[in-house]
Amino acid sequence: MSLLQARSQGAVYPVLRASVTGPSDAYRLARSFMFLMSLAVVDAFNVLDRGGAMRYLVLLIPIVTMIAIRMREPSMMMRSPAASDVALGILYVMGLGGSLFGVAFLGTVDTVRPAFLPMLLGLLYLFTLREPSDGEVGRTMNWLGWIGLVYVLMNAAVNLEILPGLLQYKQYRNASFAFVALAIGAAFVTGRRRRLLLIVVLTAIVFVTYPSATSLLIILSVGLTLFLTGRRATGLRSIVITALVLLFAVFAIANFQKGVKFTSDYFAAVGKVDANAGRIDLWTSGIEKFQASPLVGSVFSGSAVAVRSRDQKELPYHNDFVLFAAEGGLMGFGLLLGWMVLTEIEIVRRYRRFIRIGQQDRADLLRVLLVCLNAFYVAMLFNPVLPGASRSATVFGLYAIAMSLGDPGLTRRVEGADAVRALGISEPAAPSS
Repeated sequence: MSLLQARSQGAVYPVLRASVTGPSDAYRLARSFMFLMSLAVVDAFNVLDRGGAMRYLVLLIPIVTMIAIRMREPSMMMRSPAASDVALGILYVMGLGGSLFGVAFLGTVDTVRPAFLPMLLGLLYLFTLREPSDGEVGRTMNWLGWIGLVYVLMNAAVNLEILPGLLQYKQYRNASFAFVALAIGAAFVTGRRRRLLLIVVLTAIVFVTYPSATSLLIILSVGLTLFLTGRRATGLRSIVITALVLLFAVFAIANFQKGVKFTSDYFAAVGKVDANAGRIDLWTSGIEKFQASPLVGSVFSGSAVAVRSRDQKELPYHNDFVLFAAEGGLMGFGLLLGWMVLTEIEIVRRYRRFIRIGQQDRADLLRVLLVCLNAFYVAMLFNPVLPGASRSATVFGLYAIAMSLGDPGLTRRVEGADAVRALGISEPAAPSS
């Protein structure tokens, strides 16, 4: 069967086996993402998110990797995009185009570029043509587990001031706490009980030294995601959890003032500075900006910061959803939320398909990636996650790794010579007798 015939019958992309040697292109791309994440978790001085060219230069790592892959294995083929890819692509074009227009013609300084430049990374997997092998899936899981563990160790060391002078950079705070979820998820799914116990103890230390409410919500999201993706989970469980989350969201919005009082009481009880007034001030500014242009906002050409009333200081909105609504209106906010929902549905669906066909390692990797992605979504409610270039790159890198595992319900493997010829790769000459 030729490649074109395979695609016409529903194949998404070719998977080459013995005909092409070396690591799969999907795994090589995943390694570049994980290297970038490794840089982010050891970046104690927060260089990658404090401005300057360095935060954008590191984004070239996956891009250059993908270019090198295609130069080595020339092909005009690419994977068929999923619905989540389409939503992400439209948001990327809208956001980056508006940001660059704001810089070039409106003199905007603090645009949303740090959120949109890394967004391209999430679509790079479309140019990979080979799924990772079982061994590569295992190595990916192991590397991600170490990334999470190193972050927890660094977080605890900084909070305890074992590494003095680093608290001022605020690198190990709520906006990046999702790496703790990554550590917990990887240790739990792989059954590493001793590592899991160590992570739990270190996380408790982190919480005691910095008792944020966001961290509690992220830990709750870890539990819900693991429950959602249990091996015996069914569609009914997904419906129940979705209904509970929506019910909680509606209840929280309807009782907003009571929620503010509750969190204020919590901050007082744990001896933490009450940041409610400042956050509400910033959110109100964003909502007012949204109301002024509710359809498309400024198409992301405006400033990504708001002015706090009490001291006229420019600060991030501390809520990525408010940011996208203020700068992109209903279209920008809807595309972001749509991408998140479609990603959730797609990953859970692929996870269950991998379970059904007995590919447990791939299912486990998807489970861990979803745990971390959901943790970042929770952090976005109260912190500037995507405006940090390294965090944004991490979110879209996790997405690309998950999607590169393929869809076992759609993918058909194209074997041997047909796939090699279709990609324009010369087959090895037969040994002479």
